[in-house]
Amino acid sequence: MTNREYMARLLIDPDLVDDGGASYEAMVYYNIDCPYFAGDKRKHCGEGKEPNRDRCSECKMEWLEAEVDE
Repeated sequence: MTNREYMARLLIDPDLVDDGGASYEAMVYYNIDCPYFAGDKRKHCGEGKEPNRDRCSECKMEWLEAEVDE
């Protein structure tokens, strides 16, 4: 399996690896840059909230489930 296939399969099925979602969270955190620009109200950081793994992973997973901006 290539890295591309692994990432795609994890994005489609976060429970692909039986580790309580840790592989999915790590893949999202380390391989997806922040999808928002400074000042975007959808960001989970800002206004005194510093970026960290938990906050960024949750934000990126929420972004993945959102409709595409038009």
